[in-house]
Amino acid sequence: MKGQADTIGIAMRRVLLGEIEGTCITRAKSEKIPHEYSTIVGIQESVHEILMNLKEIVLRSNLYGTQDASICIKGPGYVTAQDIILPPSVEIVDNTQHIANLIEPINLCIRLQIERNRGYCIKRLKNFQDRSYPIDAVIN
Repeated sequence: MKGQADTIGIAMRRVLLGEIEGTCITRAKSEKIPHEYSTIVGIQESVHEILMNLKEIVLRSNLYGTQDASICIKGPGYVTAQDIILPPSVEIVDNTQHIANLIEPINLCIRLQIERNRGYCIKRLKNFQDRSYPIDAVIN
């Protein structure tokens, strides 16, 4: 009958998205950043652009749960995925992926939270006083 393929396709898509496993960066935190849409003197990208660049980094891990990582680099220079200090159980698929461009001699330190889980959902900020920024639409 007409429309049955759409009904079956929607159900299969939802089931398959619920079974996807993956590892990704789910949270970023820096003491110098007042809010997600601010800019930082000495960095070419805005905070929002940096978060979007972090979201695109592809990670691989065999351990489930939450792990901590960080970026600490002194400018000027390019910040790439290679500059992320990872736990031993996590690896980056493409080390050359761009994160930010430091155009002045400043220190950039960002703490990251990495999670491996199953399913697809959108993270929401629970505590507005918390100065860490969730990266939306993550595997969890």
